[in-house]
Amino acid sequence: MTSRVSDLTRPIDLRRRQRRRRRQILVAALVALVVLLGAGVWVVRWSGLLAVRTVTVEGISLLTVGQVREAGWIAEGTPLARVNVGAVASRVAELPAVQSVRVHRSWPDTIRIVVTERTPVYQVRDAGRYYWVDRTGTIFHVAGQVRPGLPQALADPGDKRLLGDLATTVASLSTTLRSQTDHLEATSPDAIVVVLSKDRRVVWGSADQSATKSTVATAMLGTPARTYDVSSPDHPTAR
Repeated sequence: MTSRVSDLTRPIDLRRRQRRRRRQILVAALVALVVLLGAGVWVVRWSGLLAVRTVTVEGISLLTVGQVREAGWIAEGTPLARVNVGAVASRVAELPAVQSVRVHRSWPDTIRIVVTERTPVYQVRDAGRYYWVDRTGTIFHVAGQVRPGLPQALADPGDKRLLGDLATTVASLSTTLRSQTDHLEATSPDAIVVVLSKDRRVVWGSADQSATKSTVATAMLGTPARTYDVSSPDHPTAR
């Protein structure tokens, strides 16, 4: 009888041992997975194995690589995953010449900074200096010499509104007007004058309706005159 009972319980014991072994294997696998994940997090976020060793800068011509790197302020050796790319972009964007910037991680050890610089629309000549102004009226560079081919203006470089209105005016000039323009003058936002070659002037007035004023002024150039007044483009005059 005892032998028969033993024979009956032996398969049950075997299944119990198998289930216990499977549980042990599963627990061991889970522990190993947790350890591996923890090690992976440590390697990525805290160790020096995936740290910043290179910072590349793209898209610049006016700025230098050193200026951008200094503004970005990325400490060499910082784990790549811990670099706050948004904060780096914000710091670089504070450089006056930067219109926009993107910052990317490039594994295993590189930060890429891609810059789009502002484009000058014209330059303000004042006290022997040339202030480069973009389409928004923002001064972003000061040069000691004139930049050939870039329209010039005589105006107060500290008047933000006036600089913006001049940018609107310059952007509206037709190819014909631009080719004959010597420079622009403006003492206030309502007193913009486009000075042409051969001692001719276009009284522009304000930057309002600049596209219409450009069309009218271009058509009037066929009429010999010293002054073309398009400040009221519906009633232009030439004298």
